[in-house]
Amino acid sequence: MNRNTKALLCAGLVAANLALPITATASTYNASTDTNADVLDYLENNKRSARENAILDEQKQLVHDAFEMRKNLRDPLDPTKNVPVALEGDELFYDQHSGDFYATGKVNITSLDAQRFQTEEVKGNLENTEVNVPGKGHVVQMTPGQAKIVMDGYKIQYNYGKKTGNMEDVSGKIDKEYIKGKRIELYPDKIIVYDGYMTKCSAQHPDYRSTASKIEVYPGDKMVCHDMKFWLGDVPVFSAKKHTFRLDKDDNNLEMPRVGYNRDDGWWISKDFNYYLTDNFYLNADVIYTGKNGFHSHGAMIYDNNLGKFELMTGYYESSSNKWVKKAPSFRYTKAIPLGDLPFTVALNYERGHWSQNNIHSMHTYYGLTLSHDTIDLGGNHRLDLSTTYSVTDESYNHSRIKGLGYAALLRRDVDDRWTYYTRYSYTQANNKNSVFDYDLDDYSRKMSAGFSYKFNDRDRFLVGTAFDMSNYTLADMDLYWFHEFHCLELISRYRAKRHEFGFTLQFNPW
Repeated sequence: MNRNTKALLCAGLVAANLALPITATASTYNASTDTNADVLDYLENNKRSARENAILDEQKQLVHDAFEMRKNLRDPLDPTKNVPVALEGDELFYDQHSGDFYATGKVNITSLDAQRFQTEEVKGNLENTEVNVPGKGHVVQMTPGQAKIVMDGYKIQYNYGKKTGNMEDVSGKIDKEYIKGKRIELYPDKIIVYDGYMTKCSAQHPDYRSTASKIEVYPGDKMVCHDMKFWLGDVPVFSAKKHTFRLDKDDNNLEMPRVGYNRDDGWWISKDFNYYLTDNFYLNADVIYTGKNGFHSHGAMIYDNNLGKFELMTGYYESSSNKWVKKAPSFRYTKAIPLGDLPFTVALNYERGHWSQNNIHSMHTYYGLTLSHDTIDLGGNHRLDLSTTYSVTDESYNHSRIKGLGYAALLRRDVDDRWTYYTRYSYTQANNKNSVFDYDLDDYSRKMSAGFSYKFNDRDRFLVGTAFDMSNYTLADMDLYWFHEFHCLELISRYRAKRHEFGFTLQFNPW
């Protein structure tokens, strides 16, 4: 027997096959505004993305240690063998003939491909690639191209050669999902969690979670939940005998419903769903219930490939001014075409369908061709976006046609981590006064908008957006926003100062 405090051994790491991507993005924020304050939506969305993908100090340390191990290798790696592993412990016993090893104390098993296993006591056999932990173990994984893992478990049995094993009383995080279960089984192609839950909320008692008697995760493919229940706190709000989530694409079925209030709709609740039939063909539905108008939902069949995006839409659609239009049905085609090495992109937009609003019915047809310049860096964090659009809008209701050129210039600057401001000048041919429908249009054509965002702290941010009618040189709109976070719940309040209207949205975010 050899007794050491550290050894470099050719073996795979315990939990090497925990690389199972459980992917779901935080719900994307889109501002409701007439002041172009949505040009700063990236502030909110970047924050949510950074929070979901945050890396702990121990994960950063693991990446550093794996890099140092690779630098200090004496011989080239043999691809036919398991990756080298550094085994550390206060007391370490290793039999070179049988392959048995036993370690106690502060045990660290670190692999060259950025996987780490920590415990107080471990035994196993390097020849049979077996590891057994009678007590508690801690697993960290940062292997490139695989899931990021930080997990605790008990009574661990794992065969890193066959990539099979199990652990009990497991809790931790796999990619963007916090997970907890009574038992986990590991296989080369899947992971199974028994009597567990998954959530994006990190609280000891999550604000929301999905529980199931069995959760099957197939890497890069799907997650199947059996006897699933969705909970808000301790209140069950949804259940299903069996439910499947997509993991190879962003699946908004994993997102939580939003609720809110505004003067035009009253209280409302909405949920967006995608159902994929193939990789490029899917069904979308946005289910909305409002206190004043009842159900105002819409859906679409969408085919999206390198030829463009084809959508067949039907239902009720709401603009930022809470104006509704019914499409029954309407076809839309969009396509963005970069112009080779030139800093320009051409966007094609076509829509034709039957629109209805306020007892007005019309066959609505829109053609649009937009030329935009790539974002121009002016220095000092100033960014300039320029675009021009030629559009034609035809209506069968009064046989009208609105056509002509429009343009927009947007200047943004991130002053520092707290301050950001924007200024935008635009002109469009169509407006509420010369159009059949007032959906998604301003009352004027020449528009100057400006605003700023200020972050007080990690939980509070204030945003002001203004819009000016440049034909009459008057203030047309002013929107005031306050973003406040309650752990995994966010309150977004909006006050429309010119109209004396107040509204808010509540939605769940990762923390």
